[in-house]
Amino acid sequence: MSNVAFQMSGFTILELIISIAIIALLSVGVGVELIAYQRTVALEAASKDIVSELRTAQNKALSGEDGTVPPDGAGDAWGIRFSNRTPSTYAKFYGSTFSWANVTATTTLPSSVAFTDPSLNTDKDIIFTKITGTTTPSSITLQTQDGSQSQTITVATSSISVQ
Repeated sequence: MSNVAFQMSGFTILELIISIAIIALLSVGVGVELIAYQRTVALEAASKDIVSELRTAQNKALSGEDGTVPPDGAGDAWGIRFSNRTPSTYAKFYGSTFSWANVTATTTLPSSVAFTDPSLNTDKDIIFTKITGTTTPSSITLQTQDGSQSQTITVATSSISVQ
């Protein structure tokens, strides 16, 4: 009989555990970055939507669009009400003062985004005057729920910007 030596090849338990630990750590790191990225995307999308709604309200005021149904031909001022309640919402309305009867659309912010200006449990109205489309300078600040990022939308007399 001959003596044949078999050489075993493969992974030891220790090597397997170390490999699994490295993969787990990498997965956690990627997961955290994906969550942060999702918050960034939600914040930027909410800011862009608000700027779009503000510009729409301004354009409706500039053109003298009538909000009443049926139209009365007088034209209207248009505005947006920002409400920092649970959940944070904003509503487009017509008229020189806010009234729920004059709201044409309401939007809720994503759950990962909230207003910090207006402050908690308060409202802020930005109203564009009819024909001129001007408004009193104001700002709206949005923040991710974890507070890691924020964006401020500044509405000047005749311009809107995001910082």
